[in-house]
Amino acid sequence: MEYAALGLLGLLVTAVLVVILDSLFLHIGARTAGVRGATFGRAVKASIACALSTMLLALVFSVIPVAGTAVGFLIGLFLTVLVLQASYRTSFGRAFLLWIFNVAAQIGAVFLAVFLLTGVFSLTA
Repeated sequence: MEYAALGLLGLLVTAVLVVILDSLFLHIGARTAGVRGATFGRAVKASIACALSTMLLALVFSVIPVAGTAVGFLIGLFLTVLVLQASYRTSFGRAFLLWIFNVAAQIGAVFLAVFLLTGVFSLTA
């Protein structure tokens, strides 16, 4: 039971850190791209919306054998650009630039999650 609680706590902390990291990168990207009305609050909303859309589409398409998850992921990435475009009310090109910052944040978040989760489980060993 303790291991499950530590694991869930680790996942929750990681999720919060991922949103903060992704929001920070999106905010920097929006400022770099010259997007008007680029606030940190808008970056947090866009970060959560992008993550949910990508995960939900990957989940929906995962029922298709072999290529389903990859197809869902790719459609989710395209949808992420559209979510960013709608969230920031900007052009597709600027939304694509924001998407590049989003990808960089997600890569950093994966490394952060690996380090945090392996650290949590190594403390329990």
